Amino acid sequence: MTTHECRKIQCIADERLFGDTFIRAEKLGQFEYVVADIFIYNSNCIYACSTFEQRYEWLKDLLKFVHHIPGTARFIHKSDLSPTQKLKGYEVHIDDVGKPGYFVDVDSSSSGVDVVKLSIPDCYEVNSGGYLRVPDIKTSEYLRSKGHKFKCQCSKNDDGSWTLLENIP
Repeated sequence: MTTHECRKIQCIADERLFGDTFIRAEKLGQFEYVVADIFIYNSNCIYACSTFEQRYEWLKDLLKFVHHIPGTARFIHKSDLSPTQKLKGYEVHIDDVGKPGYFVDVDSSSSGVDVVKLSIPDCYEVNSGGYLRVPDIKTSEYLRSKGHKFKCQCSKNDDGSWTLLENIP
């Protein structure tokens, strides 16, 4: 599945609670999904009027009304994962209403890439090749605060450039 792919998932839920409901989930098994976020609940867009923290806590309570029987989806809240269940990554969110988060891959073998600030303003070279993108002033200020050489979590783009994955305060 891709980040933009939508699927209908069969589940057993009280129809008085669930009209049109859109969630974002990561598939673990044939019928197991870890619920990451909720966008629309009962035809109401709650994403635009709540923070991620609010939605995260609300989802935990909401999942009590979704019942699992064999052959239908089993939704798991991230706080209820067992140590044997592994995720591809996690989402980092700023605490602003309606703001999207970004996905960070779980890679325990990597502590980030080495980055060097160049003499040209807002130009940073990644030691493994390519340049770090600086899309806005907030990112620029954050990178300037890191010093001349530093490590950071990044993902490589198709064009050879890099995108910062860290949560910018």
